[in-house]
Amino acid sequence: MKQFALFITLLLFVAGCVKSDSQNSLKQDQSTKLLRVGISTNSPPIAYKQHNKIIGLEVDFARGLAEFTGRQLKLVQLKWKDQIPSLLSGKTDIIMSGMSITNSRKYRITFAAPYMVSGQISLIRRVDRSKFVSGATDLLSPTVRVGTITGTTGDFFIQDIKARGARTQFSTSAEAVKALLADKLDAFVYDLPGNLYLASKHTDKGLIPVTIPLTREYLAWGIRPDDQELLDGANNYLGTLSNEDMLTKMIQRWIPYYKP
Repeated sequence: MKQFALFITLLLFVAGCVKSDSQNSLKQDQSTKLLRVGISTNSPPIAYKQHNKIIGLEVDFARGLAEFTGRQLKLVQLKWKDQIPSLLSGKTDIIMSGMSITNSRKYRITFAAPYMVSGQISLIRRVDRSKFVSGATDLLSPTVRVGTITGTTGDFFIQDIKARGARTQFSTSAEAVKALLADKLDAFVYDLPGNLYLASKHTDKGLIPVTIPLTREYLAWGIRPDDQELLDGANNYLGTLSNEDMLTKMIQRWIPYYKP
């Protein structure tokens, strides 16, 4: 009987230790739960690098969302083409990188509520402004050389309108601007916030934006279809920003001209 009693005592002790370790592990997992944000740092002022630090509108949003959902923020730098595959494979939890809502993307991922209305515009050399006064029809000429960023809405737009001029696809906006300044392009089609930023940055070199919108788009964050918890958290965060009149202010900090 004494041996049996000792066995029961040891069993209860071990069970208590296992339960305690499990509780401690659970608390640790909960306290260190990450919000892994997929971000492409080639889209100023949405997301870009300055002095080796990632900054921009989406970074502000990411910090706010992490705090709102009680998670620890981890920015995961990715090439644009890797954003959706990385999300679907579980390498990231959310895409916060100025992504436009499109039907093709909605087949693969879920979007939170849009936070901003945007669109595509052209960046050109000032000396060529007389050639770009009609919007999309100007880009149909076989003599107009158009640049885009591979896999972006602007890239798809140029394909869809069947522009007849030479089209060059770039990996970054910096490469496209370099080609435009070197007279290897006539127009760089990119999102409105990005091209206005690039125009202001290179105005002394003769670059200007064509402010006639080529498209109307809605920017939103991409989430895995099975992650309802994060989708609800993102939408609740946006709702809180809107109710407190903070959403437009956050956007205008980086894009002063923006009007909802």
